[in-house]
Amino acid sequence: MNRSTRRSSSPLFAALLALASARAAAAVAAAPPPAAAASSPRLAVPFLEGRPFAEVVKRARAEKKPIMVDLYATWCGPCKMLDRATFANEEFGAWAKLTLVSAKVDAEKGEGRRLARRYAVHSFPTVLFLDSSGDELDRLTGAYEAGSFRTSAEAILGRKSQLQLAIDRLGKEWSLEAALGVASVLAQRNDLARLRPLVLRLVREDLDLEHSETLEALGVLAALEDYDGHLSVETADMVSSFLPRLGSEPRRAMMAGYLARDLARAGDPARTRALVEVTLRAVGEGSVFGPDLVAALGQAQRKAGQFNEAAASFAKALKLGEAAQKPPAWAAEQKIELAAALAGAAKGAEAEATLRDALPAAGNDAALLAAGARVWLALKKPDEATALSRRAVALSQGEDARAQAALGASLLASGDRKGAAAAYGRALEFSPDDGEIRREMAGLKKKG
Repeated sequence: MNRSTRRSSSPLFAALLALASARAAAAVAAAPPPAAAASSPRLAVPFLEGRPFAEVVKRARAEKKPIMVDLYATWCGPCKMLDRATFANEEFGAWAKLTLVSAKVDAEKGEGRRLARRYAVHSFPTVLFLDSSGDELDRLTGAYEAGSFRTSAEAILGRKSQLQLAIDRLGKEWSLEAALGVASVLAQRNDLARLRPLVLRLVREDLDLEHSETLEALGVLAALEDYDGHLSVETADMVSSFLPRLGSEPRRAMMAGYLARDLARAGDPARTRALVEVTLRAVGEGSVFGPDLVAALGQAQRKAGQFNEAAASFAKALKLGEAAQKPPAWAAEQKIELAAALAGAAKGAEAEATLRDALPAAGNDAALLAAGARVWLALKKPDEATALSRRAVALSQGEDARAQAALGASLLASGDRKGAAAAYGRALEFSPDDGEIRREMAGLKKKG
């Protein structure tokens, strides 16, 4: 299913997005124009191209080297300049070969789109410097000459860039203003590894919420963690402790939504229901976030096997969503969830009708189509599941792990074990740590 961030609800995050857009525009404006009709240079940097990013990280770990990722766009003039001025430079190439594991990725194609989202890349070229686990150290944007690029890169690798020094200074001399500034940069980069401890300290330093920015920062952290698929224990505890103090403010429902989805992912319907009910009593079912809260309850119930209760919750969420004028894609997602719950409750005809009603509005959303394919499988219709999952794979250009896994499950149900193994293998290339996909792949192997 799609994971919704609701990021636009946060003024701080809106400001961060504005800042990112301004920086992107400035990077393009500041970059010198590309040379006319120059052929592509021979690159001296030994870039890995066309390889899954998981393979790049695996190699970096094996060689105990940091990673350099050049995220580019084919239409980008400054990207071509960076190739000619820096990456084709023999001296720089020799340094990069000794120092880094380097990858060159088209940010508008295949897995590059996922990496651009993961690291919140807004302008091209953006060159990411990551540790061997894939966590960001810092980045360079725009075109550079080889000498200045290497100097800046060495500063990053030596933890001496402006951002890294600012983080270090906060550890020695705390400043609210400086902390908020650093948090803004880290949030705009989706840099949870460094954002989380900074925001949690901001909250601990301001438990009385004297500064409005404190709650905004916590909201941004919770939104990013929700998007990433899991709230940390510390973040969840902080959000939970502040919710009653927000009274009937809309922010209460927004932040309760992050917590409710986390409880739903854990399959805890009792705690999800308690949270949803107390929140809706405070803000009212007419809240714009009300439908999302009730949908989270449905997800928790379905995961716990309470299919009839889940169906009732999704039906209620859809009714609230209609009143709140939720977009068609949101309604399609909830209808697919409702169809899955109905299938689990052995209400096949109703489930099929609901799914067929949902699919037109799902449009070209590969994640929704993959979820729909899973419902077809639950209804024991592997041909329909295979057709829908193939469409999801095609729409994602084969680069979506969930679409590939749905195709694997569909092919397995159709008796195509070889095709299923290939699809599951492809899914694990893009999402090697996905426990659910790993379990399905293990089940396939067990069956011989």
